[in-house]
Amino acid sequence: MTPYKKHNCPVTKRLAEDMLIRNMPPRTIDASTDHARRFAGFIQKPLDEATVEDGRNFQLYLIHEKKIGYSSFNQAARAC
Repeated sequence: MTPYKKHNCPVTKRLAEDMLIRNMPPRTIDASTDHARRFAGFIQKPLDEATVEDGRNFQLYLIHEKKIGYSSFNQAARAC
C-alpha cells in the first residue's frame, strides 16, 4: 500500500482522490499528501481550518528556515 492510502485526514484523502482523478502517479500523490501533512503540523490545526495567511507563513518558513530548493518549494506550495 502506498503511503497516501494510510492517511486518516479527510482533507488529505480528498487531495489524494482528486489527484487520482487527474491520473497522477502514486509517487506524486505520496509527495503531495506528505507536504500537506507537514503543513498541518506546521500550522498546528486541522487542514480544513487553514487560512491563506497560514499558507503564506508556511512558504516563508520553507524559504527562510528550511532553505529548500525551488522544485521542492513548488511541490510543497501546491499541496498547501
